[in-house]
Amino acid sequence: MMAKFWRWWRWLWTPYTFLWIEAEGRKRWSLRSWGIGWVGVFLLMGLFWGVVIAVTPLRYLIPGYPPRTFMKKYEELVAAVNLLEQRVEEQAIFVENLRQLAPAEISILPSAQTLPTLMARGYAVPLEGQVSRGFRPEEGHWGVDITASGGEPVLAMGEGVVFLAEYSYQTGYVIGIQHPNGLVSLYKHNSRLLRQVGEKVQAGDVIAYAGGLGVYSSGPHLHVETWIGGQAVDPLHLTAKP
Repeated sequence: MMAKFWRWWRWLWTPYTFLWIEAEGRKRWSLRSWGIGWVGVFLLMGLFWGVVIAVTPLRYLIPGYPPRTFMKKYEELVAAVNLLEQRVEEQAIFVENLRQLAPAEISILPSAQTLPTLMARGYAVPLEGQVSRGFRPEEGHWGVDITASGGEPVLAMGEGVVFLAEYSYQTGYVIGIQHPNGLVSLYKHNSRLLRQVGEKVQAGDVIAYAGGLGVYSSGPHLHVETWIGGQAVDPLHLTAKP
């Protein structure tokens, strides 16, 4: 073992000459260095070509390396998955905020006695327009859609505090208001928000401008939802005269 070590040691510190000899036998040029120097030269050359192949399209010429079209689609898929994970996290936070805002003592759909009490508070109509789709919880539509040409002011249905004001990939700019009696109102697909989280509003205050943003929107309109005790309520029942 020691003999082999000393043989390699002597090789590293023995001078060697690299010659370039032309076909006629004449020496073109030469380079002389110790063995350790030649090891360094070859290592640097290998590192150089490794970097060149790694950062240039030459890597696609390596047998078994995925083609450029595959890598492009893979990168697009990874970006789409990351965006989806982010949206899922945002949606989970949104649902958790709603759950925490719901009063613990109210766990059923408002009764016949509760609805008149809510209606008597004089909730404002958030936007003047035609109802294009009504309250259909059996179809997963937990609010009403009101048509808009875009840019119309959206009004707060009643007094309360803004607890949500953000952009959602599915529903555009969304704003939510927590009302004193436990009612929560949501306004979706807006083109712009005018209030921030923590601001107090009164019934009829302008809180946003209507739009049609979000992948769940087929055109300019306002989607309004009202919730109490974790259950959805038809907003039209609250804005109607008792």
